[in-house]
Amino acid sequence: MSSPRRTLADQLGGEPPEGIKALSEEERQHLSDTLRAARRRQAAALTTAGEEGLKYVPALLRGAVRKVVGL
Repeated sequence: MSSPRRTLADQLGGEPPEGIKALSEEERQHLSDTLRAARRRQAAALTTAGEEGLKYVPALLRGAVRKVVGL
């Protein structure tokens, strides 16, 4: 298993800010887990919003629109 610091770096797309170094390993792991959960919730909300938006597309076009937008 990778360290919490590396996991945070992966999630943030680079090294975490200097203030993160003051956190304990447990706190960094908690932060990493929290970020991961927030991203999952965000992805689910975006998927739901996309599906809701399709209600405004005529039924015959929904399949094609889903394919184009990646839903």
